[in-house]
Amino acid sequence: MSWFRRWLRGGRGERGDADTLVRKALRCVLEGELDTAEELLGRAVRIDSDQVDAYLSLARLYRLRGEIGRAIRVHQNLLLRTDIRSGQRDEALLGLAGDFRKGGFLQRSIAAYEELLARSPNHPSALRALVRLRADVRDYHRALELQRRLARSERREGGTGEAQLLVEMAEAAHAEGQSDEERRALRRALRKDPGCVRAWIQLGAWEAERGRSKRALAAWRRVAELDRRSGAEVYARLEAAYASVGRAREFESYLRELRERRPGDVDAGLALARALSARGDADGAIAEVRAVMERDAEDLRAHAVLSRVLLAAGREAEAAQELGELVDLLERGGALERREYTG
Repeated sequence: MSWFRRWLRGGRGERGDADTLVRKALRCVLEGELDTAEELLGRAVRIDSDQVDAYLSLARLYRLRGEIGRAIRVHQNLLLRTDIRSGQRDEALLGLAGDFRKGGFLQRSIAAYEELLARSPNHPSALRALVRLRADVRDYHRALELQRRLARSERREGGTGEAQLLVEMAEAAHAEGQSDEERRALRRALRKDPGCVRAWIQLGAWEAERGRSKRALAAWRRVAELDRRSGAEVYARLEAAYASVGRAREFESYLRELRERRPGDVDAGLALARALSARGDADGAIAEVRAVMERDAEDLRAHAVLSRVLLAAGREAEAAQELGELVDLLERGGALERREYTG
C-alpha cells in the first residue's frame, strides 16, 4: 500500500463529508489508485445519496476499468431520478451513450446521443460522436447533416469534414457495386473540398476501371501535386495509366518535373529510379537513388530500391553489399530484435 493510500485512509476521510471524499477520489484516479478511488466514491454516495457528481464519477471510473455493465447501471439509475438538475441529466445521458459505445452497442449508443441532441441540439460532444457513429453504421445522410450542424455550431467551414464522409460513402457504394452512387459521392466530395486527396485517388480508380485512362491519369496527377506524401499511393497507377495511353516515357518526364519543383520529394525520386530501372537505365536509376540518400543516408526505402536496381542490372556483388547495409540499418533500428512469442 502506497503512502498516498495510507494518507487517504488515515486522515479525516473516514468522517469527512461527501465532497471531500469525491475530491480525494479524483486525486486517486490521477495517482492510478483506482481501487481506492472506487472505495472513496462508494463511501461518498453512502454518506449522501444526493451526491450526483459522485455517482457520475463512479460510473466514469467503472468505464475506465472496463466494467461497462456497472457503468451503464449507474447512469441508467441516475436517469430514472426526478431530483437531478438538467445539466446533470445531460451528463448522465452523455455518459450512458459513451458506455454503450465502448461496449460495442452502437445502435443503443446512437439512440442515447440522439436523445441528448433532442434536449440540447448543439451539444458538441454528442454531435462529434454521432457523426462518427452514423458513418460507422453507413447512415451517411444523417452523418452529413450532423457534420454541417457541428460546423455551424463551432462557426467554421465544414467542407473538409463533409468531403471525408462523402469519400466513405463512395467507398461503401463501391463495395456494394453501386458505381453511379460512388461517382456522385466523389464528385460531391470534390465540390466540398477540391483538395481532398482520398477523393482524387478513388475517382482515378473509378475512371481506370472503366478504361478511361486519360481521366484516371488526370485525377492521380492531382494527388501527387496536392500532397507529396500521398504520391507513393499513385505512382505505380500513374505509370500504368501513361503506358495505357501510349505515353510511357512521359511518366519519367512528369517525375523529373516534380523533382525539380520539389527537390526533397523522396517518393517521386524513388518512383523515377524504379521507372528508369524498368527500361534498363541502371546508371540513371542509381543516380536518382543516390540523390535521395544524400539527404538521408539511412532511408530504408532508398536502400531497398537500390538493392533491386542492382539485382535487375546483374550487379550481384554490389547488390549483396547494399543488402548488407540494409540489414545493418534494420538491426540498428531494432527491427530484427527477438520478439516474445504470444501465441
